[in-house]
Amino acid sequence: MINTQTDVFDVPVAVGTILTVRETNAYDRTFVFRNLTAAQTLNIEVQNSDDGGTTWDTAVAAFNLLPGIMIVKTVVGATYANILRVRASGGGADRDLYLALQRPYLDAAKVWSSPVL
Repeated sequence: MINTQTDVFDVPVAVGTILTVRETNAYDRTFVFRNLTAAQTLNIEVQNSDDGGTTWDTAVAAFNLLPGIMIVKTVVGATYANILRVRASGGGADRDLYLALQRPYLDAAKVWSSPVL
């Protein structure tokens, strides 16, 4: 089953976790990021943890997202992850970032959680 989840997030000025996703499979994931601000450049990074969140590794290297721009990033062959998280900075307004996650499998026990919501 292909599953797509979307939401709009507030991005903090300083680096913070905006989304945590529990994963139980080894399939590729596609993230779509769109900066909804008029003037702020956002910095985005996707990390993974294979030990329940004690240590984090880079899944998608940090990148800058200019105002109004949309970028698609793919996490390929992510056999290691049991948690993915998106970290961001550079925001400050409400509803700064549109984020979509597409994956071919869904763990219905925990779809996703966000410390911002």
